[in-house]
Parts: sequence; structure tokens; C-alpha cells
Amino acid sequence: MKRMVLIGMSVLALGGCKITSAAPADDGASALGKKLCLDGTQPKGNSCTSTTTTTTTPIPTPTPPPTTTTVVAASLRGEADIADNFDVSQWLVAGQQEPTNPDPVGAFRFTCMAGQLAKDDPIVYPGQPGKSHLHQFFGNTGTNASSNYQSLRTSGGSTCTRTLDVSPQRTAYWMPAMLDGVGNAVKPDWINTYYKRLPASDPQCAKTDNPAVIGKCIEMPNGLRFILGYNMATNSGGPTDVNSLDYWAMGFDCQTRVIGGDSLTGVQHTMADILATGKCPAGSWLRVFVRFPACWDGKNVDVADHRSHMAFGIPAVGCPADHPYNIPEIAIQAFFTTDANFVAGRWHLSSDEMMPGTVPGSTLHMDYWEAWSSVLKDLWNANCIDKHLTCSEGNVGDGRKIKGMGIDVVPLPNHVLVPVSSIP
Repeated sequence: MKRMVLIGMSVLALGGCKITSAAPADDGASALGKKLCLDGTQPKGNSCTSTTTTTTTPIPTPTPPPTTTTVVAASLRGEADIADNFDVSQWLVAGQQEPTNPDPVGAFRFTCMAGQLAKDDPIVYPGQPGKSHLHQFFGNTGTNASSNYQSLRTSGGSTCTRTLDVSPQRTAYWMPAMLDGVGNAVKPDWINTYYKRLPASDPQCAKTDNPAVIGKCIEMPNGLRFILGYNMATNSGGPTDVNSLDYWAMGFDCQTRVIGGDSLTGVQHTMADILATGKCPAGSWLRVFVRFPACWDGKNVDVADHRSHMAFGIPAVGCPADHPYNIPEIAIQAFFTTDANFVAGRWHLSSDEMMPGTVPGSTLHMDYWEAWSSVLKDLWNANCIDKHLTCSEGNVGDGRKIKGMGIDVVPLPNHVLVPVSSIP
């Protein structure tokens, strides 16, 4: 049977997966629910004509950001390597030897906790603190409006290693903050993070005679940054845009509040869709998931729109000719404990407030800025990815693991609320 490249519109990372390799089956695109506004009407595009989802007054759309100069990669490794300013060996402790992945890809997984809340966005509004809508950060604990690749690599701890001042995993991730509609930001209890890619030895990675097929499977480039999902500048993309591959790459699910729990609602496009099922009571986990594009142009670590240097693959074919390099696909799953305000339809994303009348969750997007220790990135890529293993909890595939990345390192928070008025 001919093997098909598992990138592009695959649903590999969309399911409610456990930390271990055993995971519930993906609900898939066929289970995506019908989109409804909270008043029971059909939305027009991404918008509802009337809704009771928020009690806050929408704020104006921010002024356009300054033009960003394209950042050209030094090589296929991305930006030039920056040496670790810590002893890498101190971060590796006894772990376990991980088994071969039953799926065609190699995988490296770990968990992160929620980090800082700030109205900053170092990709869209560099050097302009307070300019953005409110973001929930995780990963690098020092990420702010002035962050750059140098600062991320050399400062900050990480919510992925539960440290405040140093970490081998200083990559920064951020998404619109979840708001409860009564004045609070709701922090996720935890975040599951996956990196997956075909091993470099896979025949699909060796095809070079056809430019429409994957030319080379490579590591995550140093300093790569981009945005996935709803585009605030063009009012397009995101989980409800049927003309965008985002439609298949992100969304919402409601699960029982247990690691690897059962889905109560199936995969849905918006929080309004989740509520419309009537099957997500207070005390459940709302799972917000995104799957990042895994095809890179091989030239730029950033571009003016922060998007066009990345692309989703073509089903059953691979990366397109203008984005011929297959990097590890990243999948993020953030878990929020629901409450009475969620059931009442008040929860929404901070970015939803920028687009009055938007169905809650329609503006879902996420930012990524790579800042791994190159030593450890090379290690888990060589072992977990290229040896076709299924590594979990920070295990790097050689019987060792990175400290602090397991789900059981600290007790999970439970429904942490932060008054928006307390955030500068």
C-alpha cells in the first residue's frame, strides 16, 4: 500500500491525546459541529448579528503595526547558533527508553504550565509594550514586547521546565487570553506540546526529483517565528474560515477533567459550538488546540506578514514547491477548567473583543518564536524524531529526559483567575 505523507490536512494532532502514546481516537473533521451563535442563529462568516457572549464593551481595533523587515535565515538551521549560557548536562536526568511510534512519524512531547499575561506581542508590535490585546504566554518566562532571538536564548526560565531564570527550552509561545466575561482572565491549567515529523530516513523525505514533494526533512530552524490562525489585519483565517486550512488545524473540544479523558462534545470550531451541544458542564476541561504549518521556505525566519514563509502541506503529496522543507509539526493543546460563566456563554478570547459581534473563539490564533538549546534540540531530533520513537514527558530517546517537563512534576492548577484590572 502506498504510504501517504502525514502532513498538511492530516488530523494527526487534532485528537484529545494522552501524554503517553495511548490516546483516544481523533474525532476528525467529520465530527465538527454546526456553527451557531449563542442566540441560535447562523453566523455570517465569522460574525453574529447579535450575541450574549460578552459583558465587556469591545475596544477599537489597534492601529496597524509598523512594517517589519524580513529576517533572512543564515542557513537551513535558521539564525546563527547562540551558545548556551548554562551547563546543558545538568538538565538531563534518568528517564526511560521510548518505544517505536506506531504512527509513521517520530514524536517528542512535553507539558508546560501557563505563564505571564501581558498586552505585548514581540512579533507584531516589537518594542511597543501594552500595544496588543491581552496575551497568555507560556514557555519563556521573560517574553515581553522587547524580546528578540538573542534575549530569548540567553534569558528567562520556562514554564515548560517549571523554572524562573534558566532553561534549555526558552522558546516562547503565546495566544489570546481567555476571558470569563466578568472581569477575569482564565489561565489554562496546563498545556500539552508535541513536535512530530517523518524520520529523515523515510523515503518521503528523500524525494528530490519532484519539487511538489518534500525535498528534505530538517530540524526546527533556530529563531523561526510566525503566527498561525486568525489574521487580525485581514479579518480572515482562523477556525471558522472554510477558505483557510486553519479551519482544519484548530478548534475546541470539551473533555472530562482527567488526563486523557473522554471527549464530551467532539471537535468543534468555536466555543459557541461547544455550548450549543449542551454537553460541557462546569468542571469539565475545555481543550483549545492548534496544529502549526510544517512547511518552510528555507530562506526566512520571519517576513513582513509573519505568515507567508510557512505553509501547510498538500494532502498525500507533501510540502509545496515554494516551501519545500518539512520541519517538525507542532501541536498545542491548552486545557481550561470550565465554570458557571462558561456555561452562561460569557467566555471569549481577548482578540474576539477586537471584532465586535464575533462568535466566541473565532479569532483563535497563536504565535511561536523558537529558542531551544541547540544541543538538546539536536538530541531529541536525532533520537525521538529520526529514530521513529514516541517520546513523552521530555524523554529524549536515549534513556534520559529533560528535567521538569513531566505532567507530574508539580500539582496541576485548577481554574486560576486573574483580574484583568490587575494586568498593566
